[in-house]
Amino acid sequence: MNYTLHVAYSMFTALLSAPAAATGMFECEPTDKTAWLSEEQVTEKLASDGWQVRRMKEDGGCWEVYGTSPDGKRVEVYLHPVSGEILLINQRGTIIYRKEG
Repeated sequence: MNYTLHVAYSMFTALLSAPAAATGMFECEPTDKTAWLSEEQVTEKLASDGWQVRRMKEDGGCWEVYGTSPDGKRVEVYLHPVSGEILLINQRGTIIYRKEG
């Protein structure tokens, strides 16, 4: 009986802690949130380069953007939250671009 309760409690605790982890495939170094570009600034920056933004969210300390690249591919893009630099472009599980370093 004690073993069953222990396993159930462990599983419950693991489920509660899972949402706190980053869900994406890339993480940025920690930065001060007050220095981050706003969603509007990121959208404007990408649009000026020919990107279309469908939606975006914070993930792993980066901006994670779902949209369409200038050449028409539907992609997931990770950007540095302060500079707006593109760090990773992913299309359906395939990394198209990853910044070195």
